[in-house]
Amino acid sequence: MNWKNNFLLLLTVLTTPVITLGASLPPGFTESLVAQNLDPTDMVLTSDNRILITVKSGKVLIVEDGVLRASPLLNIEGIVDNYNERGLGHIVLDPDFDNNGYYYLYYTVKGENHNRVSRFTAIGNFSDPGSELIILELDVMAGTIHNAGDMDFGEDGKLYISVGDGADGNKAQSKSSLLGKVLRINPNGATMNDKIPTDNPFFADATFVGQYKLIYALGFRNPFSMDIQPVTGRIFISDVGGGAWEEVNHVQAGKNYGWPGIEGKRTGEALPVVGVYQDPLYAYAHGGAINEGCSIIGAVFYNPSTHLFPPFYNGRFFFADYCNGYIKSMNPENENDIQIFAENIDRPLAMIVAPDGSMYYLARAGLGGGSEGDNTSSADGTLWKITYTGSGVPSISVPPQDAIMSVGEDATFSVLASGNQPLSYQWQVNGVNIPGATQMNYIFANAQLTDNGKLFQCIVSNQVPGTVTSVAANLTVTSNTRPEPQIIVTLPDNAVSYKGGQVISISGSASDAEDGILPPGALTWKINFHHNVHFHPALGATTGLSSISYIIPTVGETSSDVWYRVSLTAKDEGNPSLSKTTYQDIFPLKSTITLLTEPPGLNVFLDGQTVTTPHTFSSVVNISRFLDAPSTQVANNNLYLFDHWSEPSTEKEFQFETPETNKTFTAFFTGVPTGDGAGLTGYYFSDQDKTFEGSPSLVRVDPAVNFDWGGESPAPELTADHFTVRWLGEVLPQLTDNYTFYMVSDDGVRLWINNNQLIDKWIDQGAFEWSGEIELQAGEKYPVKIEYYENGGDAIAKLYWSSSKLSKQLIPTSQLSSDFITASEENAVASIWLYPTLANETIFIEYRDTKRLQWQIVSSLGIRVMSGEMQESVAIPIDSFPIGLYLFKTGDKTIRFIKK
Repeated sequence: MNWKNNFLLLLTVLTTPVITLGASLPPGFTESLVAQNLDPTDMVLTSDNRILITVKSGKVLIVEDGVLRASPLLNIEGIVDNYNERGLGHIVLDPDFDNNGYYYLYYTVKGENHNRVSRFTAIGNFSDPGSELIILELDVMAGTIHNAGDMDFGEDGKLYISVGDGADGNKAQSKSSLLGKVLRINPNGATMNDKIPTDNPFFADATFVGQYKLIYALGFRNPFSMDIQPVTGRIFISDVGGGAWEEVNHVQAGKNYGWPGIEGKRTGEALPVVGVYQDPLYAYAHGGAINEGCSIIGAVFYNPSTHLFPPFYNGRFFFADYCNGYIKSMNPENENDIQIFAENIDRPLAMIVAPDGSMYYLARAGLGGGSEGDNTSSADGTLWKITYTGSGVPSISVPPQDAIMSVGEDATFSVLASGNQPLSYQWQVNGVNIPGATQMNYIFANAQLTDNGKLFQCIVSNQVPGTVTSVAANLTVTSNTRPEPQIIVTLPDNAVSYKGGQVISISGSASDAEDGILPPGALTWKINFHHNVHFHPALGATTGLSSISYIIPTVGETSSDVWYRVSLTAKDEGNPSLSKTTYQDIFPLKSTITLLTEPPGLNVFLDGQTVTTPHTFSSVVNISRFLDAPSTQVANNNLYLFDHWSEPSTEKEFQFETPETNKTFTAFFTGVPTGDGAGLTGYYFSDQDKTFEGSPSLVRVDPAVNFDWGGESPAPELTADHFTVRWLGEVLPQLTDNYTFYMVSDDGVRLWINNNQLIDKWIDQGAFEWSGEIELQAGEKYPVKIEYYENGGDAIAKLYWSSSKLSKQLIPTSQLSSDFITASEENAVASIWLYPTLANETIFIEYRDTKRLQWQIVSSLGIRVMSGEMQESVAIPIDSFPIGLYLFKTGDKTIRFIKK
C-alpha cells in the first residue's frame, strides 16, 4: 500500500482481557488448558510426568500434577541475551536423567551474540545455576535471528544439535562454521577431541578442522525443531524457510540440504560443493492460492509406550505452522500422506508425546509480542493437553476469565470447549440465561458500577447428548478511568520516512482523570520491526522512561515490505489492571535496484539467494546488500565464466549500501561451448560375485550417472540386489583445470579417469561420497570407467565433478560420450560395420567398398595389439585380448568395442 511510504501512522487501542484460544480437533479428541501467561520456547517431559518449559528470558519452569509451580527449576536470566530472537531456546534431558539429574540447555550468551550448549544438574525441583558445565560454544552470528538450537539424543547415545545460520546463509555451506548445521557430539567428552565421534561423516576429511568435525549434516536455514524416532533412529527436522518454502528434512550423515542456494526441492539450482545434496522429504510453499503457511515449527513422532490415539496415528510425524496455526501429521513412509490434525491454534510452537499416548503443545500467542514468522517474545503463551476419548461429549477447555473494566466499557467473556460438533452455547449472568447470548464469545456492553460483582458462566451442549457448565467469571467495575498515552516520534531532518543507520528520537507521556500526569514508571515502551504479516521485536518491553532513542540497523532483514511500530502502554497507578496502548508506525525510504547480466538471462546471487536476470527489487535506503556471481553456470548449451561487474573496484562478491537513487548492477560473463555427448554406456550384470564375467543382462546409454534406485531394481532384467554395473565412455572438460570427481555410492565403487584410478572403495557401505583429483585439458576427451556393485539394501550411484572455476554438479550429458555405437551411427561415420560391440571371442567387420583397407586395433592405453588389411569383410579373433575397451581404427575412423 503506497500510503506506508508517505507518513507516520498513529493509532490507539484499548487493552482488553486476553482471550485464550485453543485448537479445533478431530472428532473424539478433547483438550484442556494446563498453563498460561508463558513466554515459552520449548519443553520436555520427565519420567515422573513433570513438564519442564524453557522461558525465553532464561528460566526453566515446572508443571507438576497439572499445575504451574511458582518457583522455577532454574533461573539464568543474568547470563541469557533475551533480545529479538535470542534467548533460552531449547532443552533436552540426559538419557540417564532419572539417576544423574543432567539436562542440557541451548541459549544465547549475553553480550557475545553466540549460542551455547550447557549441562545443568537438577536435584528434585531445583537446579543451582552454578552446576552449569559448558559443553559447546557456537560461532558468533551475523545477526540476532535464526538461532534454532533443538537437541535430542539419538539411539546411538550421541547428542544431536540443530544450529541456525545466524542470519548469514553462506555459513550454512561453510566447512569452518557450525552455523546452519546439525551437529553430533559426545556430550560427556573432557576435551574437544573426546567430544567428536570418530564415526562422524567428516571426521576423516582434513578440510574439516577441530570442532568443525562435529558437523553431521549441513545446509540449513533455521532448523528450529527436531525429533528422533524411537527404534528406527530417523531424525526429522522442521527447517524454517526464507521467502518461498518450508521443509521437513530427513537428516542423514554427510548430507547437504542446500540452503541458501536451494530452498524447497531442487529444480535445477547448482549443487552444493560440500557433502551429498539431499532434497527435503516434504516441502510446502508460502503464499499463492493455497498459502500453506510461512514458518514450520514443532517436530514429534507419535510412538508412545501406550497408544491412546486411534491406530491411524501410530508412527506418524507431527509438525505445525506458526503463521497458519495448524498441526499436521505425516506418514514417514509416504510424504504425500499429509493430514490436518488441529487448527485455529494461536501460534503453535512445540509438541511432545507422553508415554500414556496424550499429546501436549505450546502456543506462543501474540498479544504480548509474539510473531507469526519468528520465535519472539510473548506474555500470553499457553500449554495444552490433547487426549482422545472417542465419546464426543462436550468438555470445557478454557473457562471464562475474570474481567476488570472502567465504567462504560464493554467486557468480553469467552469459553473454549471441545466435543462432537455442532456445539451449542448459552451464557448466564448470576445463573439466569441471557437472551440471544448463544455464541462462544459474549460481550457485556456499557458496564456500570451496579454491575460490579456479576458472575458470568456458559452452558455448552451437543447432540451426543451431553452438557457441561463452565466455572463462573467475576466482573469488576471501577470508577477509575484508563490513562491516555501520547507518542511523539522524530526522524532526522524532520523526515517522514526512515533510512538504515538513522537514530530515531521518541518521547511520550500519559495522564488520567484521577491522577493527572503519570510518572515514567507507569509507561512501558515497545518497538516491533514488522515484515509483511509478522514482526521481530526490535526493543523489548522497557519501563520507567519518558523518552527513548533507537538506531535503525543496516543489516538483517533485506525485504522492503517492512516498517517499525513504536508502542507506548500506560497503566493506571491506582489500578494497574487498567491500561491503554497507543502505536505509531514508521515507514522506510526505498529505492529500486536492477540486476542484469551480459549475456542476458543468467543467474546471480542476491544476499545468498539465486535470482535470474533481469531482476528488479525494492530495497530500504542504506540497508546493506550482498551481490555475488557464480564462477560458472550453464545456459543455452553454453558454459559461462564470470568476468567482472559493472561496478569498478569490486570483487566477484561484494557488499553495498542501498543508495537513495535507483541503481543498476551488471555482471559480465564469457561463454564456453558445451559438448554434444549422449552419456556413458552402462553394462549391467546380474553378478553375485562382482566379477563382471559373462554377458551383461542389459546394455544401454545412460545420459548421466545419477541413480538412486532405493531398494528397487534398475531394470526388469536385473534383481534388486547383487548386481554390478560398468560404465564406459569419455568425458570432455570445457576448462583446463584441476578437476575433482565425486562418486556417491551404496555399495562399492571404483572410478578411473584417463586410466588413472581416482576412487577405489570396493566395500559394502551406506550412501557415502568419495572423491579424487586429476588435471585435465580443455577440449580433450578422456576415457572414463566406473565399476559399481550393489550388495543389498538401497542402491545409489552418482557421478559429480567440480574445479576451481566450476561449481560441483552432476557431470552433464553433453560432456559425456558413449563407447557404444549403433549400426545407424556407424553407417553415418563410414561404410564400416563392427559387431558385436560387446564380444568374447570374435568380432566381425564389414566394409562396403572395393578398395582394400588398412586397419589396427588399439587398447584403451593406446597400445596397438593387432593390425591387418581387409576388403569387404573379416572375422577377427579376440579371445586372447585382456578384458577392456578397444578401438578399431582405419584412417580417421574409429569404432569402439568391449572385450568381455
